[in-house]
Amino acid sequence: MDSFSGVLDNEAFGGKIKRAEAMSGRSEEPHRISRFLKRLRELDWIPILIVRVSIGIFFCISGGNHLFVPEKRLQFIETITQSGIPFPELNAIFVGFVEFLFGGFLALGFLTPLCVIMLTGDMIVAIFTDRIHSIQSHTFLNWLDNFLYLPEVLYVLILIWLFFTGAGKISIDYLLLTRKEDQGKGGHDEC
Repeated sequence: MDSFSGVLDNEAFGGKIKRAEAMSGRSEEPHRISRFLKRLRELDWIPILIVRVSIGIFFCISGGNHLFVPEKRLQFIETITQSGIPFPELNAIFVGFVEFLFGGFLALGFLTPLCVIMLTGDMIVAIFTDRIHSIQSHTFLNWLDNFLYLPEVLYVLILIWLFFTGAGKISIDYLLLTRKEDQGKGGHDEC
């Protein structure tokens, strides 16, 4: 072996560089950050679970109030009537049912994309028939600030996020998906 190849040898050359980098502490820092970010990514099911269950419970309670609490139902019918939505009594029952059923399903992580679509539609109707009229502002930026401050707008944003992230690992959707994948793998192994 000539002296040039010995210099380029991984043990001789690479080992010295790694020791020098370790002594300076420079190369370890990016690895720590990337390990930390990777660990955060592995734990992304936690915020998905918290947000999904919280928003699902919120909608389920709201729908339950519209369906089963007479004072809340009458108040909701009045809001629907003032918004000019036709058939207020029927729509109060329909919206209450949608919120109760799909909010409960969302909390469980069952049929999440369908739940998100139904609840987002509910919120969009609420925004454009009732809530948007409560915004009073003289400039566009103030109007936009007040619009984004509406809870219904935040619910829509959260629901859109859940549509793309999915229900997470602690959900019925995940159990059904992994069960289906396991059955698919089992079928291929037998061939």
